[in-house]
Amino acid sequence: LMTDAGIAPIADQIGSPTDPWDFPDWIKKELKKDKEVWKTFLAFPILYQRLKIGWITEPGKSRREESERRLRYLVKMTGQGKMYGTIPIPEV
Repeated sequence: LMTDAGIAPIADQIGSPTDPWDFPDWIKKELKKDKEVWKTFLAFPILYQRLKIGWITEPGKSRREESERRLRYLVKMTGQGKMYGTIPIPEV
């Protein structure tokens, strides 16, 4: 779990919960292949969702294989009900 100081360096990647964000269809399609994975992903905090989608898309089109590898890992961990890596939390 992260404090405001920890979130500051990645704020441009996660934004705020009310900001519009790009959730590519090819990622949604993969997550929706398994209804439980999709349900679990949607149950995770919105800032976690945004961070993971940003992490997957960060390599860009020129490194699509890296994005697909990251997506497979997200599907695997989500299927186990686990959040991993950086997990931002809003200030309480």
